[in-house]
Amino acid sequence: MIMNKWEYKIVDHSNSTSMGYSNEDTETFKEQHKEPANWKYEMSMIELNKLGQEGWELVSLVSSNQIYLKRLLG
Repeated sequence: MIMNKWEYKIVDHSNSTSMGYSNEDTETFKEQHKEPANWKYEMSMIELNKLGQEGWELVSLVSSNQIYLKRLLG
């Protein structure tokens, strides 16, 4: 029986810096996504979709800011 091996990742989406955006990048993003209430949500969705394209799968969501992911090794 072959056992799958996984790697795990905890992602912090509490603010744009933790998502990898500089302050300048964040301001540009806000200008492009005019609804102020939704810019962080849109940024988070873009980043989660990038992780999904890299093979990461959602395992658990502790809050909207702390996301646990896994993907197969190898």
